[in-house]
Amino acid sequence: MREGKESPEVQGGRRSFLKGLLTGAGVAVALGMGPKKAAAQKKPGVPDPILYRRTEEVEKYYRTLYR
Repeated sequence: MREGKESPEVQGGRRSFLKGLLTGAGVAVALGMGPKKAAAQKKPGVPDPILYRRTEEVEKYYRTLYR
């Protein structure tokens, strides 16, 4: 095993690695703590829009599809 202090190159490399690691962790925390977007609230009494209607043609299609 080596005794004594490490070379300045090794110390500088470790410091820059730790600095980058801590900076990255700080950025991740900062982005995670950003303001949350408000969800759209439903207005009371307003029904949901009808996006799909089951017509006779659609019923025929599905009956033939699953035979």
